[in-house]
Amino acid sequence: MPAHAARGRRALAYTLAGLVVAAALLLALGPQAARALGRSRSSAASAAPSPSPVSDSASETPSAAPSPPAAKAASPSPTHSGPYRVVGLGDSVPAGSACDCTSYVSLVARHEANRLGTSASVSNLAQGGLTTAGLLGQLQDASVRRKIAAADLVVITIGANDFDTGSVADDSCGAPDLGCFQSTLRQQAAQFDAVLKKVNTLLDGRSATVEITGYWNVFLDGDVAAARGDDYIRNSVALTQAENARIATAAKARAATYVDIFTPFKGASGTKNDTSLLAADGDHPDAAGHRKIAKALESALA
Repeated sequence: MPAHAARGRRALAYTLAGLVVAAALLLALGPQAARALGRSRSSAASAAPSPSPVSDSASETPSAAPSPPAAKAASPSPTHSGPYRVVGLGDSVPAGSACDCTSYVSLVARHEANRLGTSASVSNLAQGGLTTAGLLGQLQDASVRRKIAAADLVVITIGANDFDTGSVADDSCGAPDLGCFQSTLRQQAAQFDAVLKKVNTLLDGRSATVEITGYWNVFLDGDVAAARGDDYIRNSVALTQAENARIATAAKARAATYVDIFTPFKGASGTKNDTSLLAADGDHPDAAGHRKIAKALESALA
């Protein structure tokens, strides 16, 4: 055999052997390479996730973890722009006569101003001896009208001085007819209405409050009244209740607030001895009485 032919056969054998070895290596390494390639793609996918599709439905969009509820803000204290202005109108009772003390007009003004976080401005225009007709005249005064027009609260107590105190124990003035007082009671019905109408007109629809009180007694009361006898007490209480009913009716008709002070002084039965709430004259409230009336006014404002 020629030498070059032998070399060719050996070269072919070497080549075939190399191919076999290469094939074997590929078979052994192929799966590992595939797995390595798979991890690489998986890691890349984890590092850069594809964006989620946008949905119009809230139920299809993953919701974020709910935020904790916000703490509820504390309710702010009531506030009032400017001073709280109170005007007192009426007779010697709101004027504070026979009592070296602060009138209930000022007491309720301070209470409400403090509640609203402001100062109090008080114009107590009440006058000892003033009648309902006298109050109607006072409401024509320009300075009085200006003060009422600017008021946040108007407090009124009027009517007791309209009656003749000298005849209260007479038979003709007795309960239940109260004959000698009927003319005055009828006249008062129109006068109370006129007072409240004028006050409302001066306030001109502002968000102000008008409080008008009744009486614990239009005449003497407590131990001083007891010394006048049973007829005096019986007739004066009956007249007071008739008077208070007319004041309450007028208040309702004119959207004012009627404030009962008969019950706080004399109890639901009307027989409680209220001497401890009266000045020495038995005709006016003392300091405790003024505080009692102020509480009734404050309660009606609440």
